[in-house]
Amino acid sequence: MNSKKNKLLAAGLGATLACSAVSAEQTSGPFKWGADLRLRQVWIDNVGLDADSATGDRTFERYRGRLWGSYTFGDQLEASARLMWEGRHYQDPARSNWPAAGFENWYSGGILFDQLTIGAKQIGGSPLSLKVGRQDIVLGNGWLVFEGTPLDGSRSIYLDAARATYSLASLGTTLDLIYIDQSADTGRFPQSLNGEVEDQTEQHETGVIVYGRNKSLIEGTDLDGYFIYKHNDPNLTPRNLRINNGTPFTSPSDSGDIYAAGLRADSKLTPNWSVRAETAYEWGTRNDRDLSAFGFNGRLTYSFNDSLKNQLHADFEYLSGDDPDSADDQAFDPLWGRWPQWSELMIYQWPLESRVGEATNLQRLNVGWIAQVHPTTQLLVDYHALWADEQSTRTAAQMVNLSGDGDFRGHLLTAWLKSKFSQNVSGHLVAEYLMPGDYYADNRRNDSFFVRAEVVLTW
Repeated sequence: MNSKKNKLLAAGLGATLACSAVSAEQTSGPFKWGADLRLRQVWIDNVGLDADSATGDRTFERYRGRLWGSYTFGDQLEASARLMWEGRHYQDPARSNWPAAGFENWYSGGILFDQLTIGAKQIGGSPLSLKVGRQDIVLGNGWLVFEGTPLDGSRSIYLDAARATYSLASLGTTLDLIYIDQSADTGRFPQSLNGEVEDQTEQHETGVIVYGRNKSLIEGTDLDGYFIYKHNDPNLTPRNLRINNGTPFTSPSDSGDIYAAGLRADSKLTPNWSVRAETAYEWGTRNDRDLSAFGFNGRLTYSFNDSLKNQLHADFEYLSGDDPDSADDQAFDPLWGRWPQWSELMIYQWPLESRVGEATNLQRLNVGWIAQVHPTTQLLVDYHALWADEQSTRTAAQMVNLSGDGDFRGHLLTAWLKSKFSQNVSGHLVAEYLMPGDYYADNRRNDSFFVRAEVVLTW
């Protein structure tokens, strides 16, 4: 990296960290409100694992501001809203190198509501609650249900949904019934206030989730069981996906009906040992092919219970891949789980074979360490060994990007330093390094790294 670029990066980071916002204190009574401002500086090397690519290196800032409020009517009814905006400024690559017309070094996105709900608790004196509208929904560890808007990165995660929750306190059980109706873009109510219409996911999506949680059947153990149905309708008028992590391209829509049934357990075995595991089977149709796929995700943790809160963990994740010799589709679909669950860098590499954040065809072994190295600061260090389950090279794009000769994806090292400086100020530093393996084509085996600095101001 030359000295001119170093000066530019330092200036960008300095400007990012120097930003401030007008505070908005919460008020007492039925009306509450707050705000936050997230400031990020990001450096990425070799997106696409090709050092010769003119757009492989990325340097940009992200500025996201949010303002939220809620009003409670009596003891049962509440209305809430959150308004957000995120702008981005790119130093690298040069504007002239972007393949999509209209991309600008400064990108000002839509001003939109990423939460807008009406909720009711203990309806008619029963243990039933209901929330309707645009809302964040996270089930379990977010493996399959977390992210409804993968094309805007971490700007938002909302789902347009209706969620009914029934609590059986005497049995330590809650039941959720969720209906999802997600538009592919921001052109539907509630539209952005400044007229910007952006793609949020590649297809129009509807779905139903039945999710049960139990905390009493086995002492110290959370047991979850669920059924998920997801219907995909192609988006026939996709827009230039500039917002997608700064990557301008048109990503293909999915079509079809996917069904999934799964189980999850999270257990404290002893004061030192804990384990969590989740597995799901999927069937149905995707893009005019019959689907039959399987996934597993588990972690074993040992806690030292010392002054530094040291923990060691080992993970294994398996996502079935598409067998190139079969007419059916065996590739596991992450459903609404397309977010950086274990790697920020891999989000930028998945489009070589699938789509942004669409992890599939994977075997992952991970060992890691977590420690509270300071009263304000936590350190997380992980190593991941990555393989492909199948040498899937069906499409022309895959044949260019993937070797077809090996199944080793590579070695991935990740490290996080997370700090909570005060009630109003937090931040982190994250660094990742990927050494690609023989699963990728010869011209896509250049090492890649990701670095991000973040400060969040909250009121």
